[in-house]
Amino acid sequence: MSREEKARAGAQAVVGEDEILDVAVVVPRGSTKAAVLGAIVGSELGGNNAMAWGIGGAVLGQRVNSAAKGSYPSVVLALSESRLYVLGREKSGVVGGWKKVHPVGQIDRADLAVAQRHSGTVRVLELTDTTTGATLEFEVMNVGNLGLKDLIENAQEKDR
Repeated sequence: MSREEKARAGAQAVVGEDEILDVAVVVPRGSTKAAVLGAIVGSELGGNNAMAWGIGGAVLGQRVNSAAKGSYPSVVLALSESRLYVLGREKSGVVGGWKKVHPVGQIDRADLAVAQRHSGTVRVLELTDTTTGATLEFEVMNVGNLGLKDLIENAQEKDR
């Protein structure tokens, strides 16, 4: 079973009857900066293996960022025929599991507006519920996002 199939199965277990067609993974806003700062601190303060300490610092930085915002380390976007589900994932990165995924929110596809922009070198994804005006902001991971581009294109299709 591929990573995407495992992610879809994990999302399907949370969502229930509404069939999940596509999934993608994003991270909370601020995760990239937190990871960079964590990596710098880890590599500077670490022992003989600066690379290992840098990686550990990056992971810790992301965790601290998500905890400070009351968010999950990574977020699964799960698309069905009628809705986009936002699911919090307790694990992050490519090796994280799919069994501890929790519902955070949902937006009907008819009420979904998607925008992307850059903030420095980070690509920001904005998901807006047009009925309430509430916007969720996420950062797009360059590696391991499980085909976010396809999910966004599918979410924006007008023939739903």
